[in-house]
Amino acid sequence: MPRRATRIYVGALGVIAAAVSTLSILKIDRPVDVLLFAFLVYVMEMLKRRLGSGLRVSMTSVVAVATYPVIGPWGGPVLLVGLLPNRSKAKPINRVLNVSQGVICTVVGGLVYLGLGGPVGSLSADDFPSVLVPVTAANLTWHLVNFVLVTGVLRLETGMRFLGALRSVLPEVLGAFLGYSYLGFLLAILWLGQLGAFAAVLLLPPLLVANWAFAQYGEEQEAHQATLQALAQAIETKDLYTRGHGERVARAARMLGAEMAWDGDRLEALAEAGLLHDVGKIGVPTRVLQKDGRLTEDEYDAIKLHPLHGVEVVGDIAFLEDARAGIMHHHERYDGGGYPSGLAGEDIPVFARILSIADAFDCMTSVRSYRPARPVAEAIEELVRCRGKQFDPELVELFVAAIGRDGWQPAQVEEVPADARAPRYDHDDPTRPPEIEPSPEARS
Repeated sequence: MPRRATRIYVGALGVIAAAVSTLSILKIDRPVDVLLFAFLVYVMEMLKRRLGSGLRVSMTSVVAVATYPVIGPWGGPVLLVGLLPNRSKAKPINRVLNVSQGVICTVVGGLVYLGLGGPVGSLSADDFPSVLVPVTAANLTWHLVNFVLVTGVLRLETGMRFLGALRSVLPEVLGAFLGYSYLGFLLAILWLGQLGAFAAVLLLPPLLVANWAFAQYGEEQEAHQATLQALAQAIETKDLYTRGHGERVARAARMLGAEMAWDGDRLEALAEAGLLHDVGKIGVPTRVLQKDGRLTEDEYDAIKLHPLHGVEVVGDIAFLEDARAGIMHHHERYDGGGYPSGLAGEDIPVFARILSIADAFDCMTSVRSYRPARPVAEAIEELVRCRGKQFDPELVELFVAAIGRDGWQPAQVEEVPADARAPRYDHDDPTRPPEIEPSPEARS
């Protein structure tokens, strides 16, 4: 259920969209064109596709751009058909949000088009190429305003900052949407020519191809997510006590990566490495992971092999290639005292240096059987104390800055299942030395 602040935000956008639509309807002098454009929008809504996890997209921006040369900045009402039932089965609040965004973006983009001298009602050869300036500006404005409005929801729901969203979300889709939206300008050229509304019939095939391309990308993203979730669930099956640890490490790693100005595929690969950094636990005997007592040297050696097991698990998954180095070396220490390879300093892959910080931070701020969760401030102090020894000092400073600005939501106590075994040893905890039973030779 959306938070109260989110409902207020969506309600405010709905009021603005309703007011803008009312004003636009009074200004429109081509009602037949509006109805035909509305029909096109409804077709685009019916063909809406899922892009990645939970995000559905349509080509309505193409129709919105087409309205500018035909009816000017008053095309917002054509987006209202998104309130009608369609195959997306979106919740009412989501539908109101999507339609309100579309109306507002269309009107703002149209005003930019008109303000830059874009012709309305007719297009001639004399208008080219100068007309491309207001069309491009309006197109860019539509998508940027849409991005800002979406970021407002993300800020309220997840705490994501504008710059963080800019780095992680916008590069993935902006270029494609801008390119496809020029089909809308082509539609307007044909519409205002001799073809009239029949131009929409000619433009439907390329729109359907574009929609199909998004669908293929979305299916690929869903396949990736399904693979990641299956591996994450396999980890939790072996070690229920650390449920949610991978998701939190991924979140912390993403924060640090964004602080380093990473974006796009590299940031996604880092988050995937964080989610799966402990996937090698699949190869560690369950009795060792859940042992309530001191470990033998052989048991400790078995745990130290989990990074190698992890690389074996993800080795044949092509899209996880960039994550392998992080999974392999996330237990190396900056001073060279880690495992499995004893790497030191910048010889440790940067993915692994980031995951080392994120991994330890989440462990310290989570409940363990031998201690309560440490406060965030205390965990930060421990990271600072260990910089240059266990952690990369420069990355620690960046992580501290990110946490100080964006904050951190620690693991909730109820996330640990009541029936989960609670081992006294945690290989991720930098504040707890391993409890290793002395060998028979040492005891003698």
